[in-house]
Amino acid sequence: MPKKLTNEDLERLKLWLTEHEVHYKNLNRDASDSVLVVTLLKQIHPKLIDPHNYPSRNNTQLKIYNWETLNAKVLSKLGLQQSKTMLEKLAKGAVGAVEALLSDIMLMEKANRARGDKRDDEQEQLWSENDDLMMVIVNKKLGDAIIQLPQKMILYSIYEQVLRNSQAKDVYLSALQQKITHLENVLKLKAERIEELCAHLAKASVSGLVKQHNLETSSSNSALPTETLNDNDNEI
Repeated sequence: MPKKLTNEDLERLKLWLTEHEVHYKNLNRDASDSVLVVTLLKQIHPKLIDPHNYPSRNNTQLKIYNWETLNAKVLSKLGLQQSKTMLEKLAKGAVGAVEALLSDIMLMEKANRARGDKRDDEQEQLWSENDDLMMVIVNKKLGDAIIQLPQKMILYSIYEQVLRNSQAKDVYLSALQQKITHLENVLKLKAERIEELCAHLAKASVSGLVKQHNLETSSSNSALPTETLNDNDNEI
């Protein structure tokens, strides 16, 4: 059941609608296809509303479709999501249904205006581009009281897709890490091999120098003057 408004509430609502230049003959009947509410919300949240999604309807089932679209694309993001029963009441022009919804929209706008809370253009742009993001009302316990708070939600299918993408990236990063570890080991082995070859080369160089020195010494001894040898023989 939609909340019942007092006569004073209804007068405030009529005045507010007049301020927004919303004209009607029979409010419940004229708003039954959602177009009147869409026109009003277009003034308050221009980036969030595309009027082409809500053509004028005469068939009740098509009116319900309009309301379901508005509920999913707009009302849920504003924390004003309606039940299926309420959507049917709105489409059938049930007395008090649209007044209750419009009253909530009015209170929301006045509260935002009172605290100078102009909706962030970037946030509204995000909402307008992302139909998977919605706002739902959840009950939370605060002390002994239960209060209702708006909470942003996304479809579970979107969450699953994001989770799968994240897991795939983890697998890819793990494979890259393994490759990096393998390359580091290869570089380490190559460095050890280069060091080993350098040691062999140094050892071979020293050995070659020693051999060369020995050869030079041997050649020097074998090249002594003949006269020196003859003098030694005479002395003997």
